[in-house]
Amino acid sequence: MYKQNQLVVFLFFSLIISAQEEQGIVNYGYVKSLQLGQKQGKEFNAQLTFDVNRSYFVSEKDSLETDLNKLLNPVYTEANEEKGTLAIIDLSGTGTNRVGNQVYFDRIKDTLWSYIMYMGSVYIKEKKPTISWKFDNETKKIGKYVCHKATATFRGRDYTVWYTTEIPIPYGPWKLNGLPGLVLEAYDSEYKIFFYFKNMEYPLKKEIKIDFIKFDPDEAFSKWHSYNNYLKHANNIIKKNNERKALFNKERNINAVPIKNTIENDRIENERIEIAE
Repeated sequence: MYKQNQLVVFLFFSLIISAQEEQGIVNYGYVKSLQLGQKQGKEFNAQLTFDVNRSYFVSEKDSLETDLNKLLNPVYTEANEEKGTLAIIDLSGTGTNRVGNQVYFDRIKDTLWSYIMYMGSVYIKEKKPTISWKFDNETKKIGKYVCHKATATFRGRDYTVWYTTEIPIPYGPWKLNGLPGLVLEAYDSEYKIFFYFKNMEYPLKKEIKIDFIKFDPDEAFSKWHSYNNYLKHANNIIKKNNERKALFNKERNINAVPIKNTIENDRIENERIEIAE
């Protein structure tokens, strides 16, 4: 009986140690430059937590930022005559909230859940999208890890990622999953989206809970929407905002033509076609 108890205790602690060895926390920097690209935008902190079956990614969250006042500063971009771009002043505030933009991935259920801020209570559930990665022989070192290059077109943007097989798990920032190793750096061809590696704790010394999507108290949860429904909603929001800007100028006899937003410079997922539910 004593030996059996010893065996149970041994197995219990072995499971705890094994669980901890499979968990990790990665901290990224995230430069969001949807208007102009080339890393000309606000910079946020982002974090990925994971175990062997699940991952949780969050960015633009109040508690991740050490200096919210810095994010309040306007971001000014000068005009560029060669590229035909106008000067832009970003007065959007911190660009963060209490829960942040979030993505939760369950490998066993092969499903993604996500929340996108300021979308009017649209919480998304979708089957994990398949990304057709193309693998390159090029390598580079990020921190202490040797990373390999891969590219793919995903949700309207052309991405390059750098992943390490030294941590053979298929996770990355945002929804950039499905590679044979952890993604440490990712960016699109115009650097409108740029995630870069800061630091990592792996394996963890103490087991943690992998969070699920946290609901924003200002945007109450009602139901899970499909990605197609979200896409239609996002396009409609942008269309209405452009109409409001045009009406504002007309009512005040302002002759300047307002710059129209498109989903390309307003949302990370650049899908312009409205898809019926």
